[in-house]
Amino acid sequence: MKAQWTRLAARVNALTLRERFLLFACVIAVLGALTHVIFISPLLDQQKILVAQIDKKSSDMDRLRDETTLEMLKRSRDRAAELSAGILKVQREIDVVEREIAAASATGGDAVAMSAMLARVLRRADKVGLVRIVQVGGESGAAVPVAATGTARGGLDITLSGGYLDLMEYLAALEKALPGVRWGAFKLNAEAVPAQVTVRIVTTAGDS
Repeated sequence: MKAQWTRLAARVNALTLRERFLLFACVIAVLGALTHVIFISPLLDQQKILVAQIDKKSSDMDRLRDETTLEMLKRSRDRAAELSAGILKVQREIDVVEREIAAASATGGDAVAMSAMLARVLRRADKVGLVRIVQVGGESGAAVPVAATGTARGGLDITLSGGYLDLMEYLAALEKALPGVRWGAFKLNAEAVPAQVTVRIVTTAGDS
């Protein structure tokens, strides 16, 4: 082995300066090529794979973000349309009730029709509850169920439940909404929980 290195060194020493330069250049080129193949090329391939994975994930995130935005916009439009339809429906029902109140106020109204209208109006109050509506006969003053007749001379006894202030506020609003209706007896039951008030609405002209 030592003899081989000695002969190789002798051959190198025998070369001219130009030949030595070319030899070292070839050795450096070969070492550079080996380094690129063994070390640099695998790193570059791995880098390309990582860049491709990052680009794919970024593209997936952009797609998911666009889909989420479109879905949120669609749900917002659907919700807005649903709310608008609900508002229009409630407004139409309010208009119907207001027309019924105006008609009942102007004509005095039939007892059954008046009781049905009051029941619908009272169901809209969130702090006042409707307990019962009873028709009162004009001759004896006896109370009979509203469904029994719609022609008896007299009025309606409506019983409401709720807080005292809420009851008074609601009755004041109801009286203002029915300016043509006469009001009769008023009875407060403060022992009930919640409190109850019974008020008579005269629906016929029996006392005129």
